[in-house]
Amino acid sequence: MSDFRIMRWHGAMDGPWSPEAARKFREQGYDGLTILAGRDWIPRTLNFVEELEGLRSFSFTGKVQDDSSAFRVLSLEELSLVTGSKARLPEVLQPRLRRVAMIDRPDINVNSRWPAVASLRMGEWKGRDLRVLSGASELTEVYLEGRRQQGTLEGVESCVSLKSLTVVNYSVLNADPLRSLKALSTVKLLAAEPTPTHGKIDLSVLAGSRIEKLWVSNAAGFLNLDSLTDTQSMREMRIIGSRLSESDMRTLSAFPKWIRVQIVDG
Repeated sequence: MSDFRIMRWHGAMDGPWSPEAARKFREQGYDGLTILAGRDWIPRTLNFVEELEGLRSFSFTGKVQDDSSAFRVLSLEELSLVTGSKARLPEVLQPRLRRVAMIDRPDINVNSRWPAVASLRMGEWKGRDLRVLSGASELTEVYLEGRRQQGTLEGVESCVSLKSLTVVNYSVLNADPLRSLKALSTVKLLAAEPTPTHGKIDLSVLAGSRIEKLWVSNAAGFLNLDSLTDTQSMREMRIIGSRLSESDMRTLSAFPKWIRVQIVDG
């Protein structure tokens, strides 16, 4: 449960942000701000957030030309932006930021900007690898929504604290970079058509982890499927629209009862 005291501002009902709104934020002891801008208020910038001393949580949904001011607030611990802005990010370190949700932007390197970040969610992700995550040792949760491209998981291998990885509309050539991630409990590799098919996924890369839940869609096939049969932590495997041989089907049918196996047609 969040310990932030959140002020909620709805542009359609409350109008544009104003000095009076800022005064209310300060005087009533808020440290979080959630704004839904609406059609009637389309600010050019978010400069006003830099004037809100002690702002720890900020969420903004609405069109903004330049949202870069949000990346200059050093007190932020949570940041969520859905703005459509293509403004270049300032070269600023936000040392307290733990949770980030945003649309993909150029020049993002998680570790150099947000060294303490634990949760990252990124939409319209354009990458062909995961090198934006390189060195992000505090990351525990990553959700990337691609644009139906194919690439690799290179870069994720240094995220040694990672527990949950979800990639959507992104096809991976292989899962080899996951081999060193011993804390992994949830992996979802989702590449439903028309996203290209995953390469063959070697499931032995997860055998030494704490894997509990594995979802894979649209894979060309699997290697070492039997490597997970004795994994005590495993609870759920969902294979969607993927190629399974007769041998694979026999292996899956022999999985222990504590593992819920679902095979879903694409």
